[in-house]
Amino acid sequence: MRWPKVIIGTKFAILLVIGVMCTLVLSVFWQGSTAVISQFENRYVVMLDPGHGGYDPGAVSSQGIYEKSINLKIAQKVKEMLMPSGINVFLTREEDLDYVPNGVKGKTTKKQIDLNHRIEMAKEEKADIFVSLHVNATLTGQNSGAETFYHYKSESGKRLAELIQQEMIKINGMNRRIAKPGDFYIIKNTSMPAVIVEVGYLSSTKEQKKLQQTWYQEQLSRAIAKGISNYFELP
Repeated sequence: MRWPKVIIGTKFAILLVIGVMCTLVLSVFWQGSTAVISQFENRYVVMLDPGHGGYDPGAVSSQGIYEKSINLKIAQKVKEMLMPSGINVFLTREEDLDYVPNGVKGKTTKKQIDLNHRIEMAKEEKADIFVSLHVNATLTGQNSGAETFYHYKSESGKRLAELIQQEMIKINGMNRRIAKPGDFYIIKNTSMPAVIVEVGYLSSTKEQKKLQQTWYQEQLSRAIAKGISNYFELP
């Protein structure tokens, strides 16, 4: 009569072990899910601004390459790279458009209306930072390399610009410039830290070719995304 007791005890012990293991697994899963939910509830908001668009092409190379197209491609790549970090990313434009109503005349007036709309978009989304992406150009064609600007009155903007620029100069062949202060309209009138990233020069024949290449756009985008992640102290 002892054998049945041993068998029952063994079964009970096995079931007890399985029960404990399931409890531990469920506990870990629940804690992990809570952490993920918490992360997404408190994630940062980034507004990326692909400069120009629509009626405004921005800089135009001698070969007819438009700055506005490069800005948009890089912004889309930066967004893709930031999303896995839990950052909520918005673009001021997802296509080739501007925010100037029909009938508005005057270059300055049109530009200000367009910029004000982008600034308002960032405010509505309660963005933590505003990053405006551009491509530079000069008449001489001698300059090259990336530059990042911040408003001279913004310490947090300066920190963001420095972190992005530190990543940009790591790109092979990039000029080793530092972040610079500026008084540009878009970074002066945002309510959150804002920077302008000039990813290169369309007026440079050598750099123009690279700026059109997907592999180089990805390098630039990765550097910008890394700088933003460093600003938020994210892995």
